[in-house]
Amino acid sequence: MTRAEEAGASSHGAGALLEVDDLKTHFLTFEGVARAVDGVSFHLAGGETLGLVGESGCGKSVTALTAMGLIKTPPGRIAGGRIRFKGQDLLCLSPAEMRHIRGNRISMIFQEPMTSLNPVFTVGDQIAEMFVFHRQAGARESRERAVEMLRKVQIPNPEKRAGEYPHQLSGGMRQRAMIAMALACDPEILIADEPTTALDVTIQAQILELMLQLKQDTAAAIIMITHDLGIIAETAQRVVVMYAGRVVEEASTAALFEEPLHPYTQGLLRSVPRMGHRARYGRQRLAEIEGMVPSLYELPEGCAFHPRCREARAVCRREEPQIRQLDGGRRIRCWQRGG
Repeated sequence: MTRAEEAGASSHGAGALLEVDDLKTHFLTFEGVARAVDGVSFHLAGGETLGLVGESGCGKSVTALTAMGLIKTPPGRIAGGRIRFKGQDLLCLSPAEMRHIRGNRISMIFQEPMTSLNPVFTVGDQIAEMFVFHRQAGARESRERAVEMLRKVQIPNPEKRAGEYPHQLSGGMRQRAMIAMALACDPEILIADEPTTALDVTIQAQILELMLQLKQDTAAAIIMITHDLGIIAETAQRVVVMYAGRVVEEASTAALFEEPLHPYTQGLLRSVPRMGHRARYGRQRLAEIEGMVPSLYELPEGCAFHPRCREARAVCRREEPQIRQLDGGRRIRCWQRGG
């Protein structure tokens, strides 16, 4: 990112609750260096919901894990950039300092609660631990507040469920328990990493409705990480689209759905089923994005998306585009758009 672009990104996120600035998270393996996050910048305003979208492997979850201080080193390595929370760079904090922020002021709901909850402790004990560690509450008070949190996330018979282990709960209940744990200390930022992926459609809708209601109650800002554009349309005010470890487009949700600019974003939207668009034999036709996401070990020259782009030209194959600021707060990384 050039100095001019850095200045633009900084002013664009002035006064933001969270600022991610030119973040680079790499993984050193036997195959080489995987640049999972390679120069990502965006900001999150207080109280807003920001959607972070893209195919699997684009760097969404690694960005979130870096912000939470959960990248294991080695093999992971923060190769550059800053993550400022209320002006404080999280990447400069010690592990002990980060533990007092993680789960307290910034919380995360993980994709699969069965692997995130500890199987040998009851759900109530795991939620109560948040109050013991971050609020220095006593055992009895922490237990009562844990039951209250389970009630708040609409788990029936919360007193009984608090004494059960994760495997005794259904998938929907486990996800609600994860939400209860994440919101226990009234965090200012909630990061939701594919919070409904493993759930059936009915439970997905209930979880999303619950999250939106709790957001109104707590005024927390949310980073919603997902590949489901339907979820983004329902929940987010702004969207950041990622591809191969980089931001390729950013816009308000309304602007992105009305007029996507980047060919990758256009491809994502074309692949969403729509009512009323039917092909022969009464079946709905989906327009897939041809090709595969490139290996992070061997990214193509030029634009990383050009092998899959129908509009790619010589310059796309030769030179990597820089992200550009457009009117209305939009940003795009493309030679064919925004110029």
